Amino acid sequence: MNYVALRERPTQFLALTSLLPAEFDDLLTDFTPRWERYHRYHTLDGDRRRIPAHRERANATLAGTDTKLFFLLTYLKTNSLQQHQAASFGVSQTRVSRLAGPLLDVLNQTLAARHLLPVRDGAQLAQRLAAHPVKVFTCDGVERGIPRNADRAAQEEEYSAKKSPRPEKHHLIRRYAVPARSFAHRVRAGARQKKVDLYPLCLPVSSVLRQDLGFLGHRPPGVLIEMPHKKPPKGELTFSQLLYNQLLSSLRVVIEHVHSGIKRLRMVRDKLRLRGDWFRDTVMVVACGQHNLRVRSQHRAYLTHAPANLDK
Repeated sequence: MNYVALRERPTQFLALTSLLPAEFDDLLTDFTPRWERYHRYHTLDGDRRRIPAHRERANATLAGTDTKLFFLLTYLKTNSLQQHQAASFGVSQTRVSRLAGPLLDVLNQTLAARHLLPVRDGAQLAQRLAAHPVKVFTCDGVERGIPRNADRAAQEEEYSAKKSPRPEKHHLIRRYAVPARSFAHRVRAGARQKKVDLYPLCLPVSSVLRQDLGFLGHRPPGVLIEMPHKKPPKGELTFSQLLYNQLLSSLRVVIEHVHSGIKRLRMVRDKLRLRGDWFRDTVMVVACGQHNLRVRSQHRAYLTHAPANLDK
């Protein structure tokens, strides 16, 4: 796969990385010094080097930080087999496995330095949302398939009687009228109890939370809940209830757009074959960060109707 040649084809470059070449270059300016610092003092296995590496080897297959970032973004976007990724870049499968972890960690740090990653802590979430002038939020959950755990105790915890594949769940919150932020709250797999009670959402008092019937019974204190009417058993909804559900659905569609943006990475949308818990969680966080990067990009039309207090 020729990185230099693909840069001349923006449509194909976008399909392989989810970023435009200009967005890629902008991200590369922060990614490069962090990767060079990591490579100087650490090996690909994360061990501390006895002697710092001041330069890259002359015979390196993936020469250049830009090629390495392109390698990682295509791996996340296409979710290809490691053997296929190795054949595309002329390296071994072992090399792909060893490179993916450190590169993902550095990309995660780069997005965090740009304040693009979602908030993971409930107290920080409440503090961040308290400063927003319009306290209207939309909440929803997103699932992705994960491999079956070999440990029997973990299987019982992750098993859901409603769904055959083992899903991993994340709660997402989107602020009203602000397209540049998404908040991810991780939830363990399983459906035997209300996981939202184990991982509560901390919201400002007197705020409005729009959620669907999957969060039935979830009522944070001091928060006004807007939820569709549930069809009664052997009954029908009234015309006013149907109209309310339709209106609320049109307002909540923004969170579905966030889901669509995050799931541009096939590693999030498809079943993730890797079993490392840290890698699985970091992939989801990086997917949210890339979504925020695209939404805030000056090279796209997302900011056309954005309010003036976008970064507040």
